[in-house]
Amino acid sequence: MPGDKYYFHTGVSAFFEMPTADAERILPGHLQPIEVRPQRSILNVTIFHFRESEAGPYAELTFSVVVPPMADSWGRHPKGAFFPFLTGTSSIRSRSHRSEILRVPHYDQNIDVQFIESSDQIDVRVQGGGERVVDLTVTQHRWKSTTHLLHTFMVDGSQRLKADLQITGRYSVHEQERGRMTLHPHPMTNLLTLTDVSPYPFREHWLKEGFEVIHPAEVL
Repeated sequence: MPGDKYYFHTGVSAFFEMPTADAERILPGHLQPIEVRPQRSILNVTIFHFRESEAGPYAELTFSVVVPPMADSWGRHPKGAFFPFLTGTSSIRSRSHRSEILRVPHYDQNIDVQFIESSDQIDVRVQGGGERVVDLTVTQHRWKSTTHLLHTFMVDGSQRLKADLQITGRYSVHEQERGRMTLHPHPMTNLLTLTDVSPYPFREHWLKEGFEVIHPAEVL
C-alpha cells in the first residue's frame, strides 16, 4: 500500500550510547532496547529539512530509542527499528499532519533549525522556544545512492503500532566517531540523563536530495 512521501534537501541521523535505564524507562513494556554493551543502549537523533510534502516545507527533529526490528512481510529485512519518543517541527501545519500519520509525542512549539554545510561536515543547530535544544555535527564519508527500510514503533492508547519507513537518497555513512553532539537542558531533552549520553556518535549518516515514504501504520 502506498504511503505519504516527503522530499528532503538534507538530513542527518546519528547514533549515540545512552543509559539502558533511561531507554527502559522511555520504552513501552512490549519493546526492549538494543544494547551496544552492558547497560548502554542507543539513542538516535535525526534532523531533516523537508523541501516538499503535504504539509509544505519544514524542518523536523526526532529523538528515538533503537529497538530490534520485526521480520517484514515484504521478505526484506529492515536496516533497523526505532521508538520515537519525541519530535519537534518548524510549523503548526507539519505537526498536525505528522501526528495524524505517526502517533509520536510532539513538542508544542515551533523549532528553529539551522543547517550549516561545509566541504566535509554539516553542523545542525536546533532551538525551541528561544532556547537551545541540540547542536550536532556530522562528518562526510563516501557518498552512494541507496534505499533503507526501517520500522517505527508507536503506541496510541492501548494500541501497539508499527509503520514501515523507506528512505531513499544519497547517503554518507561511517563509524569513525568524528562527529559530536551537545544536548542542552530543554523540555525536549528532559527524558534523558544528559551527562550520561555519549557526545560522540558511533555511527553517522548524512543524507542529501531524497525522499521518505511512510506507509500506513498497522496494529500489532
